[in-house]
Amino acid sequence: MPVEPVLHFLAVEVPFGLILLVARGARLARAYLGPDPGAVSDLASLARRLPSLAAEGGSTLLTQVARMVRRYFAGYRVDFSQVPLDLDGSTEFQRAVWTVACTIPYGSTRSYGWVAAHLQGRGCPRAVGQALARNPLPLVIPCHRVIEESGARGGFTAGEGWKDLLLEIEGGEQRLRLRERRVRRGGPSRRGAEPPEQSHVSRRKEQES
Repeated sequence: MPVEPVLHFLAVEVPFGLILLVARGARLARAYLGPDPGAVSDLASLARRLPSLAAEGGSTLLTQVARMVRRYFAGYRVDFSQVPLDLDGSTEFQRAVWTVACTIPYGSTRSYGWVAAHLQGRGCPRAVGQALARNPLPLVIPCHRVIEESGARGGFTAGEGWKDLLLEIEGGEQRLRLRERRVRRGGPSRRGAEPPEQSHVSRRKEQES
């Protein structure tokens, strides 16, 4: 009887780079934004040599999350809150910080102090920043929505470039540019290639006109 691999992984190409998703069992364990392509190749090589340890693809969960990620970068509002997560190895405080971060709405930002204030006195802004820096699932746990009180972006696990990008996408301008770019290319006109829906920004623009 085949042995189920300990880990499943899947590299997802988006317009701005690569995202590596890793699942342990039926839960998402890691999301790497902009991983080193060499590291992805090494992981694929490991999967071929030790199939009981890791496997590329073969996970319904990763297939679903990959589709959600592609939709997010295509300009659609995506809710990752129902994705089952594997947060083993994290502390209670870290999980509390990440839970508060998950309450920040799409397209909005909050300060490190705001997050700290929602922890019932269990942390300060600096401790919040340290917990967010250890977030194993950036994008899925939206720590990019936490910025400094001054309005400065602050740090980000995958680098400030990715943080700026995610905030731009959720702010609307990047979503509209992506939509226009896809239309110019002819778009996914095949039946079933993309559900016939509009992004929230597009609908709002139409309502205002």
